[in-house]
Amino acid sequence: MSTMEWTGIILAGGLSRRMGSNKALLEWNGYSVLEQVIQAMAPAVNGIIVSAGTNTAAYNALPYDCVQDDYPGKGPLAGLHAALGASGTDWNLICACDMPLLDSSFFKGMKWLVESGQEHHAIVPRLAGHVHPLAGAYHRRVLPQLEQRLIDNKLKVTQWLEEIGCRYVDVDELESAGVHDVAIQLSNMNTPEEYEHIRNR
Repeated sequence: MSTMEWTGIILAGGLSRRMGSNKALLEWNGYSVLEQVIQAMAPAVNGIIVSAGTNTAAYNALPYDCVQDDYPGKGPLAGLHAALGASGTDWNLICACDMPLLDSSFFKGMKWLVESGQEHHAIVPRLAGHVHPLAGAYHRRVLPQLEQRLIDNKLKVTQWLEEIGCRYVDVDELESAGVHDVAIQLSNMNTPEEYEHIRNR
């Protein structure tokens, strides 16, 4: 049983241009996609923060802390920065709001990898060479480098991960940590077609 406290952070501040409407509020099994992700994450964390960007009004009804970007218009790094700054725990589980197939096994597995492994500032999945930075675990100590990148307008997430010495975990490591259907869970959706495809799985 974990004795560490964790915060869950959901990045829900994107503009959803390709989707045409707010991805976080799309319907999913009677809930919104955002609520679906919260339900999957909640058993693994002590509290949840929604990084809302400019969308805070859309999430006012939720019983969770919502934070706005300190560096608006600078993408997911700005959302991560705002939420980590508001977090009251060292370690934080992160996911984007457009990943409704994530379930509790992923979040519990990521916690296990952090708590049982060597010290790193961040752990994110890498499958077949593709990095999934918006579904991972981050320590608050990354904040200084993260803020400097935002100030310098260096917004490429993968470059920042290299800078902070991120640990990448593959399918085998995730499965060993109890995560099932890894590739399916890490599916995301940016267009109406992708939304329908994922919803009909």
